[in-house]
Amino acid sequence: MKKKFTLLTITFILLSYVSNSQHLLTYADDALPGNTDKTSKTDKVFEFRAYSKDSELAEITSEMAGSHPFGDLTAKKIYLLDQKYTSEVPVVPGNPQTRTLIKKPVIYDAVRKIEKELKKSLKKGELPQEVVADKFNKVLDIALNLLTANTDSFEDAISKATSIDSKIELFTRQVVLIY
Repeated sequence: MKKKFTLLTITFILLSYVSNSQHLLTYADDALPGNTDKTSKTDKVFEFRAYSKDSELAEITSEMAGSHPFGDLTAKKIYLLDQKYTSEVPVVPGNPQTRTLIKKPVIYDAVRKIEKELKKSLKKGELPQEVVADKFNKVLDIALNLLTANTDSFEDAISKATSIDSKIELFTRQVVLIY
């Protein structure tokens, strides 16, 4: 009985030592001088499932989408964003007045504010059109794929972002779409 207890104690001590060593190694890896990750430990990366919107974009004509300073593809994506995120519902049955309901308003408003800011920077000549269009198309791709995902933590991060630049950074660098 005494031998079993001793063996059990030694086994427990060894297992706890190994697990603590592994735990300490994960902290030591972040402190290495050669570690030059762009994202710090506080930057959270959000991963979402995604699928290509090419078939839906092909069905949208230029007349439906209109024109946009960033190009025809951006105009089609904005049209698709409005179709998916907004819906008209009657205020009272029988009354012709309607109100617009927005699904995931935090994300939708952030995309609209990003669009407004990028239009300003394009108008001022701070960034070339290709760069602005690429950034905004990436933001739109992410927003179109987030409609059916659980985005509570991502919406909290958007709400905590104080500037438009931090929101753009959040969309373009901290979100990974898994196709």
